Amino acid sequence: MRTDASLIRRAAQELQARYRGAKVRDVGVLADGRIAVQMWTRGSSTLLCFDVFGSPPLVTIEDGELPIATEPGFVRALGAALRGTSLIDVQSRTGDRLLRVRFGTRSRFGVGDELFLVAELVPRFGNLLLVKRDAVVAALKEFSPADNPSRAIASGQPYVPPPLVERSHSGDPVPEGASVLDAFKAARDQRAGTGERARTAARRAQLLKRVNARERKLRDEQSKLFQKRARAVEREALRDEGEAIFATLHELPESERDEAKERAATLFARYKKLAASLPHVETRLAHVERTLRAIEELRWEAERAEDRDLEDVERAVETLEGRPAERQSQRKSRKRAPLEVRTPHGSRILIGRSPVENAELTFHVARPNDLWFHAQNIPGAHVILQRDDRTAPPVDDVERAASLAAFYSKAKSSAKVAIDYTERKHVRAQRDAPPGLVWYTNPRTLVVEPAEV
Repeated sequence: MRTDASLIRRAAQELQARYRGAKVRDVGVLADGRIAVQMWTRGSSTLLCFDVFGSPPLVTIEDGELPIATEPGFVRALGAALRGTSLIDVQSRTGDRLLRVRFGTRSRFGVGDELFLVAELVPRFGNLLLVKRDAVVAALKEFSPADNPSRAIASGQPYVPPPLVERSHSGDPVPEGASVLDAFKAARDQRAGTGERARTAARRAQLLKRVNARERKLRDEQSKLFQKRARAVEREALRDEGEAIFATLHELPESERDEAKERAATLFARYKKLAASLPHVETRLAHVERTLRAIEELRWEAERAEDRDLEDVERAVETLEGRPAERQSQRKSRKRAPLEVRTPHGSRILIGRSPVENAELTFHVARPNDLWFHAQNIPGAHVILQRDDRTAPPVDDVERAASLAAFYSKAKSSAKVAIDYTERKHVRAQRDAPPGLVWYTNPRTLVVEPAEV
């Protein structure tokens, strides 16, 4: 189905007629990667879904709720801006595939504030932007003048719509009177329901659900352990109270002394029990905190993994859950060459694309004196810098490897990222942890800009 300008115009009219006044409850990412605005209207929840990178790009209306999942920065900004606003109207630009959804709020003093969610439904060049007072607040896809000399998109810059282009109106027609939104949804369902993308999206969603469920249980346990530790730390008050009873025992009448001794004995018993429990509490807390860090790493791995790497992430999550590991013969059948970058100075930079590949690179490919890179205190890929002549790599190559480690980390969208690096011989695997989780010593740190090349 072709989403030409006339269909976009009809979709805008239909959206406004059916959902004007609907209140925004939340914004999130669906399991298949689409961005959805959850609206409340006529006593039910409705999702306004944007598939701007689809073929063709589509806007659809669907029933349902948003999943609980980690949200990228753009979606967080969108949610913070739109929650509590109402849909005022929907506009389309004449002769173009551009949809502007206007949301607004009104204070108790009658002062209004308006935001536009702009969907550019151009095949291969789709985008979704939040615009306020003709300036870009956030964009799903940003690009600088160097990327596109004719039209830059960046937060804080004035919003300039894409230039109008003559386009064909050919394609499957939608009869007059029929719902364009329903036709869009049917076209999208047909495309997604029969492809591998839908199945992979479901696997990824299930994987994230397992990780999130595990995290909730650990957070509950962590809270209880904190309470136990607080009681154990305060145990000295029990001993002081018991000693105070014995110190003043001679002042009590003879008839009250036995009861006071029993009270003091009870206090000392509680003191000893809490003292004995503290090492166990500290040990368990350390284990829970390590596992929570592993969960953060695996959540990021599940979000960034290519379709073919999801199996590796699933195996890592099974290890976290204490399930039996996959058979070695099956693992070998999936082995492939690592992602590799060659530098002009003759160095080789290898990058892990999954938890299993991270472990493989670090402990089976890297040599003891090769340099190992990782983003500091945040999830990221293992990056190895090595040279065939085993000489020390040039500074340029070290900086390039660090920039690649920043790009292949959770902080890839940051302006600067701290990267630790050390010789591979100083890296060791964490015991009883999923693949790719390590300890390392003797690090040096570089602060670099993320760069893919």
